[in-house]
Amino acid sequence: MPAFDLPLFLFGCLGGLLPDVLRIIRNRRKIRLPNYLRKLNFWLGTLLLVGVGGLTAWILSAETAKDALIYGFASPQILSQLAASVQTGRVERGMNEEAGEFSFGLLQWWGS
Repeated sequence: MPAFDLPLFLFGCLGGLLPDVLRIIRNRRKIRLPNYLRKLNFWLGTLLLVGVGGLTAWILSAETAKDALIYGFASPQILSQLAASVQTGRVERGMNEEAGEFSFGLLQWWGS
């Protein structure tokens, strides 16, 4: 593992936050806030992507603040695009009464 560098980790976190900040800025002139801003799932997902951005900058040993921002921006953006492109047919959550088993889909939860 590379040595932990807090400033570069934080720049990676900032890079992970940039896609959502840019999305909010793009919608700044709309009268009503988008519905997703009122959902806890959006904020938890944003927090997760911020952490992934910092983690990526640390693991890939970013050497400059610019590198850390790029790593932080790219990794959650790619991850979120992959997650958005995966479509599942299941919409039920919780217990499957016929099989008696519990099923949970992270992508389904995130998109709700």
